[in-house]
Amino acid sequence: MTLRDGPLGAELRVTGVRLPAAAAFRLHEMGIRLGTQARVTQRAAFGARVIAVAGSRFALDGGTAGLIDVERVGVPA
Repeated sequence: MTLRDGPLGAELRVTGVRLPAAAAFRLHEMGIRLGTQARVTQRAAFGARVIAVAGSRFALDGGTAGLIDVERVGVPA
């Protein structure tokens, strides 16, 4: 599943980032990296998401959110 597909309020863990190196590096600087837990706090038009990560909130456009792979935390596979 991608971050764009993540349900509102769900706790998610980042499992992959399929972005160009510069964009992946910027996400890493913001604290969005492999293994990071995030929660979708808001869904917006065209797949955009607002996520909470380690006490901060970030807005990601739908294209970017669609290239971040996640899994639900605490839900059996």
